Amino acid sequence: MRILIYTGKGGVGKTSIAAATAVNIALSGKKVLVMSTDQAHSLADSLDMPLGFEPTEVFEGLQALEIDPVAESTKAWGNLRDYLKQIISEKANGGIAADEVLLFPGLDELFSLLKILDAYESGAYDVIIVDCAPTGETLSLLRYPERLGVLADRLLPSVRSMNNALGGLISRKTQVPKPRDQVFEEFDKLVKRLAQLQKILKNRELASMRIVTTPERIVMDEARRSYTWINEYDFGVDAIYVNKIYPEEAMQGYFAGWTDMQAESLRLAEQSFGDCKVFKLMLQEDELRGIEILKSVGCELYAESDPETVFSREQAFRMEDEQGTRLFIVKLPYVSEKEIDVSKDGEDLILVVRNQTRRFHLPDKVRRRKMTDWSFDNGELCIRFDYD
Repeated sequence: MRILIYTGKGGVGKTSIAAATAVNIALSGKKVLVMSTDQAHSLADSLDMPLGFEPTEVFEGLQALEIDPVAESTKAWGNLRDYLKQIISEKANGGIAADEVLLFPGLDELFSLLKILDAYESGAYDVIIVDCAPTGETLSLLRYPERLGVLADRLLPSVRSMNNALGGLISRKTQVPKPRDQVFEEFDKLVKRLAQLQKILKNRELASMRIVTTPERIVMDEARRSYTWINEYDFGVDAIYVNKIYPEEAMQGYFAGWTDMQAESLRLAEQSFGDCKVFKLMLQEDELRGIEILKSVGCELYAESDPETVFSREQAFRMEDEQGTRLFIVKLPYVSEKEIDVSKDGEDLILVVRNQTRRFHLPDKVRRRKMTDWSFDNGELCIRFDYD
């Protein structure tokens, strides 16, 4: 099975690219599920057909759904939410709406991601394609399992032991109801499922994140930041899609100034994403809506490539601490130190190897530090960053 996750800045066409990829793979004979976890669903518009919260057959081999985050949230933590609602209602004496207090930002969207795990565990599909929310929001959600895992490992056992020993007494003295074992079991199960999903999504042989961008410099810079952030949290990016490239005949007269800007953005795309596959799609004459045009776009994108391929298994970099010094480490096998040149340009690290330039948009942890020196040993480039 392969899981392909499409993300990118709003408006770049990630839903269209995800849908075109799903159509292309399904037409090759594979069983494909394409799902939208973005609350601003547009997958139904792209496929030009109504979709529900459960898989709907688009054509033989392809199913699609738009996730209902409220329903997934209720399924994931209904008992715990009901318990918290009961406490709030009793203590607030009707002066506050408990439902509004329990609207934790992003939580419903987080639980929507568990639908990916459900589809994976069903074994019904060869490929699962996910149209995610804009990149920053998606990655914020993908960090939650680690935080909840810490909470479950460190805090939950203590709270549960205290509840078993003193829960009845506390309930009588404070009128706060003693939580049932079912509440703890639900939370523990939820954390484990989120951790299981995160493990799957970090398996580079199984899951790939793919960033969709356009050749505008502002959008390209956000894509580069997203690539850095995704790698910082050890999720694998294997492909970049540069969508809506203007043809030369459209860059005349009033738009002539865009020619150099677009060329610069395309150059950055080639330099900034390691050994990821860079797909380029020209601006289409028609709206990307309906199976036939999605089929055409899929053929154009994948004329020479299989979209199921793992295009990159590379871990772009890793970071370590050494007594207050931040180490930015890049694997560079099969080169010698004399072939390497390293410099810092604003918030970018410029790495030149054998006259090939590669740009890293630096993570926040080192972006504002000074690059002091670098060393190369056993195929690894180690760059040191310190405060001035």
